[in-house]
Amino acid sequence: QPEVQQKISRLVSKGRTVASNNGNKVTKVIIVLNDMGTLVKVQVIGESGVKDLDDAAIEAFRQAAPFPNPPKGIIESDGTIKIRWDFVVES
Repeated sequence: QPEVQQKISRLVSKGRTVASNNGNKVTKVIIVLNDMGTLVKVQVIGESGVKDLDDAAIEAFRQAAPFPNPPKGIIESDGTIKIRWDFVVES
């Protein structure tokens, strides 16, 4: 969240806006972890329309990793954990 907020602040300070007639901006991502909680991949599966916000969502997970001691019940048969996460900027 802090990374996304910083990106928004930088955009606004440059005179840009993230608001639109379409409402909220949503970046949808899938994160993939290994069974130890190490980040394997972050993939944007739905863009917000603002590249800086999409990049901030990716960077937020990279900075937060690793995610130690994942529950065994969420580990898939291929040894990975897949989590979908949506970042929403309300306008």
